Amino acid sequence: MKPYDVNDLPCCYFHLDEPLKLQSGEILDDVTIAWSEVGKLNEDKSNVILICHALTGDQFVAQQNPLTGKPGWWSNLIGKGKVIDTDEYYVICSNVLGGCMGTTGPASLNVKTGKAWGLDFPVVTISDMVQAQLKLIEHLGIKTLFSVIGGSMGGMQALEWGRRYGDRVKSVAAIATTAQHSAQNIAFNEVGRQAVMADPDWCGGDYIH
Repeated sequence: MKPYDVNDLPCCYFHLDEPLKLQSGEILDDVTIAWSEVGKLNEDKSNVILICHALTGDQFVAQQNPLTGKPGWWSNLIGKGKVIDTDEYYVICSNVLGGCMGTTGPASLNVKTGKAWGLDFPVVTISDMVQAQLKLIEHLGIKTLFSVIGGSMGGMQALEWGRRYGDRVKSVAAIATTAQHSAQNIAFNEVGRQAVMADPDWCGGDYIH
C-alpha cells in the first residue's frame, strides 16, 4: 500500500479563497477542505447527498481508505444498488474542519508562524464544521442538497444543517445523535481528556514535534 501524506491523499481538495470566521470570533486563514465524491452529479444538481462523518471518521465514506487499506466506513450502505444508490445519487463527504485527514486542523501549517498549529489551533464547533461544508457546496455550484446524513458527531452536523440552512436542505437523517450533551456525556468526555493528558509522553500536547 502506498504511504500517502495526509496533504496528498487521493481525494479532492478545495482551498477557500477567503478567511473563515469561526463561531468564537477568531479568523482562520488559508483553509483547505479535503473531500471525496461517489456517483455522478445530474444536470440540474438536484441529486446531491452530503454525508457527515463521526469524530473518528473521515472523507473516505465509500472508498478504500488509502492509509489503512480498509473499506470506506459506510461502504456497505453506499454504492451501486445499495441503500444510498450511487447510480441515482451523487454523494459528497468532507473531512471536518479541525480534522486530521487533509482538512485544515492542528497538524496543518500556521502560515503566520511557519509551524504546525498544534495546541494553538482555535476551538472549532459543529457550526464551524457546517459553515466550512457550506463553502464547499457553494464552490460546487450546488444550491440545494437532496439530503444531509450523519451519525454521532456527523448527526450533529446534519441537525445543524437543518437548523441553520433548512432552506438549502430537502431532508435530514440524523442517526444516533443529539442536539445537546447531558451532564453525563460531558463528564465522560472529560474522563477521556484526562486519560490522554495522563500519558507520560503527553509533552504538553505538543506531539507534532
